[in-house]
Amino acid sequence: MIIAGCDPGKDGAIVFMSEAGAVLHAMPTIESAKGRPEYDVPKIAELLHAAEHVFIEKLQPMPMKHGGSIANYQRGMGLGLLVGICTAKRIAFTLVRPQDWQREMLAGTSGEDTKQRAIVAAQRLFPDVDLRRTPRCTKLHDGFADALLIAEWGRRT
Repeated sequence: MIIAGCDPGKDGAIVFMSEAGAVLHAMPTIESAKGRPEYDVPKIAELLHAAEHVFIEKLQPMPMKHGGSIANYQRGMGLGLLVGICTAKRIAFTLVRPQDWQREMLAGTSGEDTKQRAIVAAQRLFPDVDLRRTPRCTKLHDGFADALLIAEWGRRT
């Protein structure tokens, strides 16, 4: 069975997990006329076609002090696109609250920053998976870590 885990933000990721291992994809985006990244809907649909069940992080509104309304709109759009694509393609999906997958998958990691804790947990569970966005990157991609842990949470449940 091929399971997908999705961190729906534009800087998020889609991870496919099967018996053969994990395949990581940065959330597909294209540059808009104004130079801003926008979701590449056809590419997302093409990627999700391989999945038998998709686990999507259910996003919640952020307070204004953390980016507020514009960020909420963009994050909600990503969630809506993923749900819409899964529905149109008749792919089973589950919305997962961050608290639910994080409670299990981040157990045993210390700290307050859930993004850093996700990277640590993903490296412990999947030491052979490269969490860099590209081979030239030096920083590990927290979107890859989140999507990988969401997929693993889905596989376990």
